[in-house]
Amino acid sequence: MASVGDTGGQEQRGRKVQKWNKRKRIGFHIDMTPYVDVIMLLLTFFIMTTTLNQPQVMQINLPKGDDADKVKVDMGNVVFIRVSEKGNIGLSKGKSDGTEEQPIKVNLEQMRNYLEGWGKQNPDLIMILKFHRKAKYDLMISVLDEINKADIEKRYSFSKIEEPDLKVLEVIGG
Repeated sequence: MASVGDTGGQEQRGRKVQKWNKRKRIGFHIDMTPYVDVIMLLLTFFIMTTTLNQPQVMQINLPKGDDADKVKVDMGNVVFIRVSEKGNIGLSKGKSDGTEEQPIKVNLEQMRNYLEGWGKQNPDLIMILKFHRKAKYDLMISVLDEINKADIEKRYSFSKIEEPDLKVLEVIGG
């Protein structure tokens, strides 16, 4: 493991060598091979005994889309929030007869005020969010932030924007 070697204390020619210069210098060498073996054994031990985290997956059961699975909602409790490709936000309330009121073009702060007012009138308010495919992602996040800041019960759902929704958006300036 370790060895001791003699470097030799040779006398210099022509000079008087002092006493303290004559002593032998001893060097040593440490063999690191056993340490490397121990480290590799420890590493192997820890790798073999460590259990890796299993991915945690949540089971989600989605409805099949049958007519029996559909939830009936009174349209008088629904608020449609539509966002156009250009970033225009349109709000419209549903009516109990299945139609909806004329859409209102709003900005983000006005949207929060409208939602708070409608939420105080109707505590069963449900929001349906419809975003155009080409609308900015940042605007979608801002709309969700404003909904979360509003002092109302937060019940909303995302829905695909369809042809009738595009016509409603054209009314507010597309």
